[in-house]
Amino acid sequence: MIKLSCFSYKGGAGRTTLAMNIIPFLATKLNATEKTPLILVDMDVDSCGITYFLHLEDYKDIDQYSVQALFGSNGVIPHDDGAEDATEHILFRHLCPVGEYFGHQSRAILCLPAEPGASLGLANSYDGNDNKIRDFVEQCDEFDCCGILFDSAVGDQLTAIWSNRVSDKIMCCLRPTEQFREGTSRYFDKFDKSVARNKTIIVIPNVVPTEALDIEGVDGVYQYPEYAKEKIIECFRDNIERGDNNYDLSMLNGSLFGVPKIDRFMWRESVLSVAKSITENERKALECYKEIVEVICR
Repeated sequence: MIKLSCFSYKGGAGRTTLAMNIIPFLATKLNATEKTPLILVDMDVDSCGITYFLHLEDYKDIDQYSVQALFGSNGVIPHDDGAEDATEHILFRHLCPVGEYFGHQSRAILCLPAEPGASLGLANSYDGNDNKIRDFVEQCDEFDCCGILFDSAVGDQLTAIWSNRVSDKIMCCLRPTEQFREGTSRYFDKFDKSVARNKTIIVIPNVVPTEALDIEGVDGVYQYPEYAKEKIIECFRDNIERGDNNYDLSMLNGSLFGVPKIDRFMWRESVLSVAKSITENERKALECYKEIVEVICR
C-alpha cells in the first residue's frame, strides 16, 4: 500500500490542487476499486483544502468521521474484525465516496474530510500523539486499500508532522522563488536530522511560469527557468549527499521543470483530466501529473 503525503514548507504552493490532479492517474495506476480503494485524508485542518475542493464541509457523517473526530484527543479508530473487505468495514463505509469526481467508480476513492472550525483537542499540544493515525493506516493496509494520500498541512504544523511520519513518500511542492527554495531546504535539513529517515522526497516545482525570462540580479542577468532549476538543485545538494532520505529530482530533469501555472486555477480549482476542453499549457500540466504518478510508483 502506497503511503503518500503532499506537503509544502509554506502555503501558496498549489499543494492541494496538485494532489487533486494526480488522483485520477494514481487511482488508475494502483487499480483502485471498491474493494481496494484509494483513501484521501484532509490533514490541513486549519484550511480544509480537500474538504472544500470536494464540497464535503456539510458531509452527513463529518461530526463522527473527520480528521478531528478520529485523530483528535478523544478519537477512536473503528475496527471491524467481521468484515471481509473494505466494502463491509464500518470505517470505510462511513468515508465519503468521491470517485465520480475523478472519473472513477464512486467508492473506488474515499475521503476522510476535515471538519471546518473543529480542533484536535488535547492532541494539538502533544507531538507524540500519532498512535491514532498509525492505527488508521494499519486498518487501511489490513483491508487492502491500494493507497493513502494525505493532503498535509504546511511546515511544522502537527498534522504535517504526522502525515510525513507515516508516509513512505512525500511530494514536496514549492514555487521556484528564493523564499520557497531556501525555506524548504532549511526545513528538510531539520527533517533529515530529527523527524524521519528512509523517506523518498519527490521535489516538485509547482505553479511554474512557462515563458522564458531575463531576471536582473546582483551579479548580472539570470535566465529563467534555467537559473531557478539550478538553484533548487543547489539547495538540496547537502540533503542528497547526507543520504538520510532519498531526494528525487526527476521533475527537474532535462527540459522538464515542474508543473506549469494554470490560469483557470487562479480563479477556480478543478480536475483537468475530466475537463471538456483544455489549453496547450494544460495539456503539458496533465503530462506532468502523469509523470509524477510514474515517479511515485517506481
